[in-house]
Amino acid sequence: MKKSKPSKRPKRVDFISNMPDPILQSILQRLPTTEEIARTSVLSIRWRYLWTSIPSIDLDISRATAFDKKIFKKFVTRALENNTLDLDSFRLSCAGYCSMSTVSRWINAAVTRNVKVLDLSFGPSDEDDVVELPECLIACDSLESLRLFLMTRTLILSNVGFSTLKVLELNLVELIDEDSVKAFFENCLLLEELNLFDCLLNKLETLCISSQSLRILRIDNRNLDYTEDPPADYDLKSNMIYYDNEGLCNSLELCCPELVYFQYGGHIAYNFDFENMDSLKVVVIHPEDMSQVDLSFESLGDTICELFAGISHVEALSINLYFVQAISAAHDPEGHFPTSLPNMKTLEISTTIDDYTMQAVMRILKCSPNLESLRLIILKEIFWPQCWELDEVLTHHLTRVEFIDFNGEERKLAMARFILEHANALNVMVFIWRDKVKYDEKSMETMNQVSTFHKASSTVKVFTLLKEQPFEPPYKLK
Repeated sequence: MKKSKPSKRPKRVDFISNMPDPILQSILQRLPTTEEIARTSVLSIRWRYLWTSIPSIDLDISRATAFDKKIFKKFVTRALENNTLDLDSFRLSCAGYCSMSTVSRWINAAVTRNVKVLDLSFGPSDEDDVVELPECLIACDSLESLRLFLMTRTLILSNVGFSTLKVLELNLVELIDEDSVKAFFENCLLLEELNLFDCLLNKLETLCISSQSLRILRIDNRNLDYTEDPPADYDLKSNMIYYDNEGLCNSLELCCPELVYFQYGGHIAYNFDFENMDSLKVVVIHPEDMSQVDLSFESLGDTICELFAGISHVEALSINLYFVQAISAAHDPEGHFPTSLPNMKTLEISTTIDDYTMQAVMRILKCSPNLESLRLIILKEIFWPQCWELDEVLTHHLTRVEFIDFNGEERKLAMARFILEHANALNVMVFIWRDKVKYDEKSMETMNQVSTFHKASSTVKVFTLLKEQPFEPPYKLK
């Protein structure tokens, strides 16, 4: 009897590995981190080196285990080895584990690969809190965006700026020489966006930013706490950074003829000098409590009024409660307060409802004859004064009103009712909730109640919606 031949099983075909490199690279780029991309090298010989051909590298030592941290340096070096491929972006976060010389070698490797976007977070472990950017980085002609997070280290800026850089962010960086800072920004000839977040400016008498190309400027130090000493239980991993009340620069000077967006938050300077700022359209000013700084509240009010006068030509403005309170406390509110805000079309105010703050709010509204959109963030309703003469400022131009962080409060509804009764050009009123539970419980009841209010405008529409995320100023730059 003939023996039957064993059946041949079909060979398994690895369809994925047989795909062209561009498709495999596209698949790898969808993985969230470079560490995960590198793990695919164990799949087969075809995949062994494929991960090094990805044009974006994202490496973070905080994602590593204790064992991985020992080989982290070798891994970074290996990830940057492929000199035949340009880098779209390189993000590196190594905290205080690496020396400046090591970081400089990695920067040089990224520059060699014509990196476009560079994001570095580190604090050199072997330096005296001083960081100087490598010459190769300054001279890099492919770099378009640079973010530096330096863990309060001092950054030495040269008088030579970046030739192609368009976006620069400095985060937790100490700047110490105002002449070199001024020269550096002046010589970044293509710079369009500058962000200074939680920067230590205690060595600068004046922060001068002069740029012929800058369009967007953000200066925000709201995570800085000006106290002489941190609390006993201070956690170095927290977001709050402490340094003494000598940490403020005295003056802020801006000369940016192309600037259209300016955001200023936290503890502010004492004096302002703005030149060639006619193009400015959108301003966000959110100062914070400076009671621990050697400056009276009245003097701060004068400073805020002076700042306000320098931006009186803008089209959109966002201000917070402390801005409003400072205006009310100024020694001479009429001296620097703008007599008119002729171009103002959009105004966002975060405030309380009481006589003290509402007098300042009324002054702003009366100076804005062309206001079209009003966004109200009412933090606390103390009482509802009926003597505001609010109907005087509800002009024929006001077409949209938004109540942000609304939770069905009666006094906010009373204010909404008053606006509906007097704003005869109003097209839209929106109640924006952030608390989902209260939204589910009260939104329908609120809409039924509002539907009974008299409305001066026959075309007004009232909406209610839920938005649980924090709000950002609704301004888009063209």
